[in-house]
Amino acid sequence: MDALGVAPDEDVYVSLLRDSVDAAEVAAVHAHFDAARAAPGLPLPLANRLLLAYAACGDMAAARKVFDEIPVKDGITWATMVSAYSDGCFHEEALRLFTRMCQEEHGLAGDLLGHAIVAVLRSCARLGRLRGFGEQVHALVVKTKRVCGDTGSSLLQLYIASNQHDSARQVLQAMRCCSHEPVPEAAWTSFMTACHRDGLLDEAIYVFRDMVSSGVARSSFSLSTILAVCAESDNCRCYGQQVHGDAIKHGVETDQFVVSGLVHMYAKQGRLADAARAFEAVGGKPDAVCWNAMAMGYARGGWYREATRMMYQMKAAGLDLPGLNVVGMACSRD
Repeated sequence: MDALGVAPDEDVYVSLLRDSVDAAEVAAVHAHFDAARAAPGLPLPLANRLLLAYAACGDMAAARKVFDEIPVKDGITWATMVSAYSDGCFHEEALRLFTRMCQEEHGLAGDLLGHAIVAVLRSCARLGRLRGFGEQVHALVVKTKRVCGDTGSSLLQLYIASNQHDSARQVLQAMRCCSHEPVPEAAWTSFMTACHRDGLLDEAIYVFRDMVSSGVARSSFSLSTILAVCAESDNCRCYGQQVHGDAIKHGVETDQFVVSGLVHMYAKQGRLADAARAFEAVGGKPDAVCWNAMAMGYARGGWYREATRMMYQMKAAGLDLPGLNVVGMACSRD
């Protein structure tokens, strides 16, 4: 087009920026547009695309320069820059820019505000800034009625990261009250994982039951998490069987993660026959985690002959696992 003396239109530059693979290519497109334009300044849609392109390539200095040179910013401009800082681990900058955005861009709303809130909540969690800043963002979330979806999940993660279980539970309940958007399975599972991590096993079970009663479909992600809880809880021997039934109902009883969880749970409870049946039901070739869980279960349960047999089978399958040494030591005591 240069050879023909025809100036590319804005859509051509947007397409070139979208296809750029590194900051050098973005800078080349930027320089070409600067040389070709008759008037100073970039059209806002192109400036926003340029800002996003620099940020996606990790050139935050160039992205910020473009941002600062935009005279009248819109919601896309602010949300893109805040998200870029958070994604690039420039968390303090994300917080500062979000504060400025709230002061200058009073009309920002909808999905763009949601994207910016998600980004700044992520930065708050990374910095451990719940007190003060995080609580102010929480108030903004409540004020704008966004305690749901990605925004609610990010707020939940902030409280989980801060070990504030009571507040996390309140956020989860507020998300349940949101009539137009169900609580994602990932949010439920994150809270269960946090409870498990901190030894709140009964609380994790209650959370799972609430998830079931809410009608959220369970995948191997949440089922394997609650099986790990059941394996450690003395009060959940029967409930583990119910979870097994739930896995069958959802067609994931042969998923590698679920099988590993079932084997580990049954073995910890001393129910090695049930553990073996779960292991044998796995579809396809069991992965290393399944093999290791079953072999360790046999060894710890005193079934040394079976543990030894599995150890040789694992070696024959080319599996070199740290657990093999533990299995061998357990069997040598027989």
